[in-house]
Amino acid sequence: MKKIALIFLCSIALFTACSDDSSSNVKGFFEDSDIIAKTHDDLPICSDTQEGTFVYVKDEKRSYICQNNVWTPEESSQKSSSSKTEDDSSSSETSSSETNDTQEPTSSATDEPSSSETEDSSSDTESSSSAEPDSSAESSSSEKAPIIFAIRDINVGVYQYEFSDMDNLNLVIYNNEEQAISDLTFFLYVSGKPENIEPVSGDGDQPGTCPLLIDEDICLIIDSAGFDSPCKLTDGTDANNTLRDNFRRSIPKQLEYSYNASTGEYAYYIPVSLGDLEIPPLSRLRIDINFSSGIYQNNMCETLRTKAKKELNSTSGGWSWIAHQKDVDGADYDGIPLWEKDQGDTEKAPINPYITLYIGNELIFGIPPTL
Repeated sequence: MKKIALIFLCSIALFTACSDDSSSNVKGFFEDSDIIAKTHDDLPICSDTQEGTFVYVKDEKRSYICQNNVWTPEESSQKSSSSKTEDDSSSSETSSSETNDTQEPTSSATDEPSSSETEDSSSDTESSSSAEPDSSAESSSSEKAPIIFAIRDINVGVYQYEFSDMDNLNLVIYNNEEQAISDLTFFLYVSGKPENIEPVSGDGDQPGTCPLLIDEDICLIIDSAGFDSPCKLTDGTDANNTLRDNFRRSIPKQLEYSYNASTGEYAYYIPVSLGDLEIPPLSRLRIDINFSSGIYQNNMCETLRTKAKKELNSTSGGWSWIAHQKDVDGADYDGIPLWEKDQGDTEKAPINPYITLYIGNELIFGIPPTL
């Protein structure tokens, strides 16, 4: 399983404000932990298959290791502390066991950008921050390159509808700025059991399966006067073929430390690149997305236009779908509403702060998951 972790630092403007010293209170995860559990009761069974597994219990701020079918506190275990020697040596009065009990865990991420620092960008804005992304699924944290949070007048609205027995999203990206934007990528966050989310490779020349894949159905650019036109790339060509290819290569990726023992589910993110599609100034991009199941081959999915294995709704869909509270996650949100297919033609869907949006390597909108 690829090791992927996210930490939430602070929301961007319009959601929550961050003080200059807030970066010192950022909570992450121990890099050498295999599982993060909220309470001791959430720990999985310490069986032979879990032997040597490390777990960090958030409520206790303590790590455990599975030894001889018993979860043993890390300071009482035979775990090697060599990976922490450099960090611990900076304080001669702090022992390895004290560090594990008092130090907030750090994070390690791959593929999915993550937050790391806070800084003010101007006296006019409510908040700004900076983050560290990863470089590839196989890279280590030392290979990360910096990524900057920007304060941009760009946001995302969305509602869900059912069509052809499939779940669909009507997603609108609003460019309220007086400059065109391109090189966009948005991230959807879902949760589910691996058999309902993760693609499976086939045997030999036989294709595998994709239990959850996304496909582009409608793409329109709507100007400030309300007139729409087909989506175009920056070179003026039709964007649909590029979008469909990108969408089908947008394979759900599992978030590290996201296992929920009570449901047997993990959290996943789906990065969707819009490539060279351009949104003109003071315009909006409408994309209708459908979720289906299909086959997996050549590192991409191909839809069979059958219902996805994972049911998506505001109760069970995951981070981007469910309701949130400001004092818990950073912004109030009632969850993705279920509307009629064309209801968005006459009503504006609520802004969803739990879908993240990037321009290149800049996180310009949204709140990533907190695990």
